[in-house]
Amino acid sequence: MNMLKNFITALLALTTVSINMTAQSDERMMAMLYLCGVDSEEELDEQEVERFAALASHPLKINLASRSRMVSSGLMSQYQVASLMDYRSRNGDVLSVSELAAVDGFGEDFANALKPFISFASNSLPGQIMSESKRLSHETLVRSAAKGDAFNYGAKYRMNYGETLEISSAARTKYSDKEQFPPSAWSMNMTYYGKRRLGKAIFGDFNVRFGQGLALWSGMSMSGLSTSSSFSRRPSGLSPSGSWSGIGSHRGVAADFTAGRVVFSAFASFPGLRTWCESGKPAEISLMVGSNVTRYSRNGQFSLTGYFQTEPMNMSAKLQTGKLSGDFRYSWRGVDYSGEVAWDFGGQCLGAILGTVIPLGEEWKLSSVVHSYPSEFSSDYTGGIHSWTKTSDEHGIALGLEKAGAYLTADIAVKDKDRSRRQLRVLFKLPFQLTNTSVLSVKVTERFRPYEEILKYRTVAGCDLDWSSSGLSARYGPSDKPAWMFRARIEGLLCRSLACLAYLEGGRKTDRFSTYLRGTIFIVDNWDDRIYSYERDAPGNFTVPAYYGRGWSLSAVSGCKFRFGGGKVLKLYFRASTVVYSFMKEPKPSVSEGKIQAVMTF
Repeated sequence: MNMLKNFITALLALTTVSINMTAQSDERMMAMLYLCGVDSEEELDEQEVERFAALASHPLKINLASRSRMVSSGLMSQYQVASLMDYRSRNGDVLSVSELAAVDGFGEDFANALKPFISFASNSLPGQIMSESKRLSHETLVRSAAKGDAFNYGAKYRMNYGETLEISSAARTKYSDKEQFPPSAWSMNMTYYGKRRLGKAIFGDFNVRFGQGLALWSGMSMSGLSTSSSFSRRPSGLSPSGSWSGIGSHRGVAADFTAGRVVFSAFASFPGLRTWCESGKPAEISLMVGSNVTRYSRNGQFSLTGYFQTEPMNMSAKLQTGKLSGDFRYSWRGVDYSGEVAWDFGGQCLGAILGTVIPLGEEWKLSSVVHSYPSEFSSDYTGGIHSWTKTSDEHGIALGLEKAGAYLTADIAVKDKDRSRRQLRVLFKLPFQLTNTSVLSVKVTERFRPYEEILKYRTVAGCDLDWSSSGLSARYGPSDKPAWMFRARIEGLLCRSLACLAYLEGGRKTDRFSTYLRGTIFIVDNWDDRIYSYERDAPGNFTVPAYYGRGWSLSAVSGCKFRFGGGKVLKLYFRASTVVYSFMKEPKPSVSEGKIQAVMTF
């Protein structure tokens, strides 16, 4: 009871403070889900959340940014960027979402999803001048959190000189770290964006994402297929990495160059260097060199990608591993085709993927994808579509049908090394527009693995009821206008045993403040039946706890924004949570966490 009393006291304090506040937008989350090709927040990964938070804080200026900068944002494909550049050259700058939707390769849904992450700033508009491109801006972020006796902290810094120069750094510790200094994970980079032949040059940490991810793809790659956007990757080429941890990113130098409709990219990185820099202990450092050549046209793009990696501490050209791939993405008569074939020099085998998205009228989309990865195919540096945990040792096919936020997908996969290991997974999601302010969503997921006697069937069924006073759409989510909101969720899982989770969440957001409170109750008796549930947090943070046991939890999130002279903006975020295992047969200690984050822009 004392813990509950303390939590309520902290919550009241947060609510009192949150008089001039703002927080992560629900509209932004809906857009993020669409662009990532997933149907729920639990399927996202931390690095993607960080990337989109940075874009929301510094929107991509689609009328001022270079071709290279637009591609590296990861929001659009090479084909879409080429189409946009061609539209601008013929018709001038794009000044609205509706105009962007009319550009070839975009469409209404995609343009609306881009809205939270782009800016229509234009030098051709009254009151805007060319000097805007040379404006110097800074953003500093600090955060700290405590859970029980453990503590961690993180910090980020970003400097932009218009659309020409970008410098960023990030560092953080974990609860498990015995020593808090130096930080256990950090990243840093400097990026120069050219205006002619030189697209960009990156020094430090960067991501490499080409093709469909069979040869080179930085960061985490989520399994599962839901929306039509998940049936193909959207490569961003070379891009600076501003992640807390930089997991999967490269450390070295990279650059790309443009000659007409051809883009040449090259990089050199040093695998093992990050471990040596962060731990201070000797590490096995190798040399990795890679390149990509992309030729884009009016209707698509074609590219070749290759890399090799030497043996540790051997800077000669003695090959340890490497790949060579060819990929394409092409649109013909409204049908989108994509694919990639990659040769693994180490495994001496071929991996391949081929996908299509077919529009059926104005509303419906039919998607399909086939992939084949032998067991010898290396999953290092890859991020291709997969059904299990990595881009290796499986063959599969998937089909999907989508209409205005409703999905029906099914994928079948079999292991290459052990053909008896097979799985079928089916996802069904259907939203109902009850009123202009409320939406009911039903979701059912079924996974069947005949080779597992106990865990053969895994059924997950859930229902969400959302309400927003400013309006709510089953297709585009809530409005970004000030509003009261409410969500109720009930979710059941049947695998080893029956597990369930339910929560109620309510809050208020305006242009300057937001406050949300959530109460959750759960009954999960087996670890195999654990239920993941996304919880609100400060922008750039990703909180998806795995609920296991029997009990309840409370969480509160608040944020506030203060404006000062000279364009300075201060944003403060607060989060408090507690999990109490009050229904357990055997006592289990409760867990409480508090977090504060401050962001200063000037």
